[in-house]
Amino acid sequence: MKILVFSDSHGNVNHMRSVIKSHLDAGGIDRVFFLGDGIRDVITLAKIFPSIHFDCVLGNCDSPRDVSAGLTDTSYERLVTVCNRKFLLMHGHKYDVKYSYYDAVDHAIELGADCLLFGHTHKAEDIILEGTSGKEMRLINPGSCGMGFHPSFALLELVCGELVCGFGSFN
Repeated sequence: MKILVFSDSHGNVNHMRSVIKSHLDAGGIDRVFFLGDGIRDVITLAKIFPSIHFDCVLGNCDSPRDVSAGLTDTSYERLVTVCNRKFLLMHGHKYDVKYSYYDAVDHAIELGADCLLFGHTHKAEDIILEGTSGKEMRLINPGSCGMGFHPSFALLELVCGELVCGFGSFN
């Protein structure tokens, strides 16, 4: 199972389109997660790649009015189960992730997520934090695929039951 994770495209469809196309040419991907701030970009991609399943959430620069019939059930956060693994997708702005991750971590633990995926900070990272309950949560941020000095994305793979995360960048 391979999942591409993007966030914060802010109008740059080309970066995501080139990564999706290269992964399809190299053997495929199973899903794409988009973590907000560019939902219109994902609507465009869903039309270009109709065979790919997109799971999306809105960011602080998106509006529910931006969502078309091609991307139903889009909100500011979503719990998605893939291969018995629960991913909480969020942009992160509602939990002030630019200042602290702990409110988002506690929320993910409360919902029973195995992994928290978020954007908003434009900083790629893969870390484990302990919530106030003492339970640990894995946090993955793909960075920004549209802005910044080092535009990036994440590739998640479930290998023998383990979640492996790698990061890619754009030239």
